[in-house]
Amino acid sequence: MEISYLIDGKKYIDSYLIRERLGIKKFELQHILNTYHFPESEVVNFQNKKLFSLDAMTEFIKMILEKNERQINRTEK
Repeated sequence: MEISYLIDGKKYIDSYLIRERLGIKKFELQHILNTYHFPESEVVNFQNKKLFSLDAMTEFIKMILEKNERQINRTEK
């Protein structure tokens, strides 16, 4: 069962669901969020949880993948 939150017309998910979907541990997600600076404007605090905008998280992950792909391609040349 997937739990998401609809707030002001935007869909949000919590860190547990993000970790579960990506297959990563809590400290790994925290490291990624801190290293690549997820925009605070896309985070909502709700009942002692941080909720992340689903659209922003999707774009955030795409950006990380593209950035790392470029670095890998540069080192292979």
